[in-house]
Amino acid sequence: MNTERVHAVQARHWFHILPVKPGMRLEIHEKIGEWSNQRTWKFKCLVLKVQKPNNPDGTFLVRGQTARKTIEKIYPLSFPNFEKVILLDEHKVKKSKLYFMRDKIGRDAKLKSIIDPERRNIDLQVLATEGKVVHVEPEVEEVLDESIVEDVSEVETEATDETTTNDAPDAVEKTDAPETEETKAE
Repeated sequence: MNTERVHAVQARHWFHILPVKPGMRLEIHEKIGEWSNQRTWKFKCLVLKVQKPNNPDGTFLVRGQTARKTIEKIYPLSFPNFEKVILLDEHKVKKSKLYFMRDKIGRDAKLKSIIDPERRNIDLQVLATEGKVVHVEPEVEEVLDESIVEDVSEVETEATDETTTNDAPDAVEKTDAPETEETKAE
């Protein structure tokens, strides 16, 4: 097949191919609707199959649940209606097509996670467009009060000071021995 024409269209229309593999658990933010009625639909899913992974006309099949219904969708790898495609998890798989996951329920549907903490919550859409790794922060953020951090550092310095004074050779330890006339005079 002559792929020069496909690559020319890809270069002209700025298609960006998502780096998706079977076994990835994704959160897809898709724009739905027309003109003023447009909204974002979030969908958590598992990638079951990828066809033509390095071509702009490639597709990937995902399976997930929404409103307690299990659905499967086929997306193009260069889909312009994606706002974000966040990598939640990556699983160890031995097959390129995970059709057997359709029959698995509960504990049988577990897969072994192989993702590094650095790769978790990466936006694959940005990775495809710019080639950079961009981490997406979780929606709930922890805020540390600076005064708490200062108090903790003061407590740590006091603890180190106490250990240095207790280790001094000049310190005299008290014993439970009965007092003699010599110790009473002191």
